[in-house]
Amino acid sequence: MSGRLDAMPVLEPNPTGGNKKLLQMFALIGGILVVIAIIATIGANLG
Repeated sequence: MSGRLDAMPVLEPNPTGGNKKLLQMFALIGGILVVIAIIATIGANLG
């Protein structure tokens, strides 16, 4: 049960593992949105 991303079991034995994976997915989406917002702001300032 290592925390590596390449070892992804289909079913987690504990529900907290699923919540942690869900939080990681939300953090990833949030990070992408932040990067897009920063790029859009820089583009608006330059344009």
